[in-house]
Amino acid sequence: MRKSRAARSWSQLALQVILLLVGLGLLQVVAERTNTRFDLTPGRGLSLSSVTLKVLGEVTAPLKMTVFFSRGSRAQYTEVLERLRTANPNVAFELYDLDRYPDRARALGVTQYGRAAIEYGDRREVVPATSEEQLAGGILRVLRGERRHVVFTTGHGERAPGGGQESYTRLVSALEAENYEAQGVSLLDGSLPPNAALVIVAGPRRDFLPQELDALARHLRAGGGLMMLLDPEPLPNVSAFLASMGIRLGDDFIVDRERRVLGTDGLAAVVELFKRENPITEPAGSPIESGVILPSARTVDAAGEVPGVDAQSIAQTSPSAWVMSDPARARRGEEPSKANADTPGPAPVVVMAEVGTHEPRGRVVVVGDADFASDAYLDLLGNRDLALNSVAWTGGEQALEGERSKQVAEIMRPLSPLVVTERQARGIFVAGVMVEPGLVLLAGLVIVGLRRRGG
Repeated sequence: MRKSRAARSWSQLALQVILLLVGLGLLQVVAERTNTRFDLTPGRGLSLSSVTLKVLGEVTAPLKMTVFFSRGSRAQYTEVLERLRTANPNVAFELYDLDRYPDRARALGVTQYGRAAIEYGDRREVVPATSEEQLAGGILRVLRGERRHVVFTTGHGERAPGGGQESYTRLVSALEAENYEAQGVSLLDGSLPPNAALVIVAGPRRDFLPQELDALARHLRAGGGLMMLLDPEPLPNVSAFLASMGIRLGDDFIVDRERRVLGTDGLAAVVELFKRENPITEPAGSPIESGVILPSARTVDAAGEVPGVDAQSIAQTSPSAWVMSDPARARRGEEPSKANADTPGPAPVVVMAEVGTHEPRGRVVVVGDADFASDAYLDLLGNRDLALNSVAWTGGEQALEGERSKQVAEIMRPLSPLVVTERQARGIFVAGVMVEPGLVLLAGLVIVGLRRRGG
């Protein structure tokens, strides 16, 4: 009897060990055949952006990236390259020390550290390899075979592609990384370049002439794209041009003193209401979730139906904003009120429209602010995504619609991206200026009292 019990116990133990080993073996097989990454970082900083994943989704044949680094910097490039290879098995990469393999670098057209030679079929492009955005742009370039051209209008006090914080240097750099080539053009010098996929009007301070607007209209009829970023300035000809497409440009100024951006005077408008399922604010399930800051905004709305035009408002400010009918009063810091014909929010600030009756149709995006895409504000909250998604849609490049990887600030900005209500601001002030010093003072008094009592 004892032997039979002992035999059963040993046999059960052996069976359990065998089942455990079989289970571990099956788990290993599943782990080897299933490649799943879980990114638990706060900003998903270890994951590829939705735009990069879209670009990789178009890679259907072997694509090779050869990166040349300086001694000691190999690890800087490996992590992003591994993510790209994991996302698409058609992607392969090699890393070489440029000082040790100069001949190989010259054969691929590389002459600097931190450059990648990307080869796809019979195409090759050399691009910077220091960020995911640059590599994704290089991959897109070898997929397309050529750059797309973006024109910035000049001659009306528009924002310059390069310069100080009011310029668009950072936006232009982002466009170049995404396979665009930017140039400034005066519409008075002649028609637009025939290869212009998109025209950007960035914050004009003076109105356009009728012949200039006629050139933009011809560009739209030919299926081109147009982005108009318009600060609160009187632009009657531009307003009439937009009205012909059913878009109303308000001669007003939006203020939001309740949901203010920390460090501002309360004039900045916080945009947090977005239209669902559209390719600019919610492309392919990648919505702009962090809101947008428009430092000096005016209203833009889809005013009515126009034959051959499909226009819709896609973004509004928070309900706490006010639309002040007189921009001068807003700039003087006066309080909004219904008595002065001011209107409480939410206020429409972004309109997208398709123009024309035949394909390809022209595409228009109008934003009631130009500051949001400038160097000082581009990387605040969702400003970058709004600007680049608008470029992608108007330029007809669907692969670039979506959330981008977050950029690290490289310049000083005039404000913090923290958005607080008036009540929260008062709470922060009371806690930091009164409560915290008071607690320190109370603790000091208690310690002094205890020491005196102890003699």
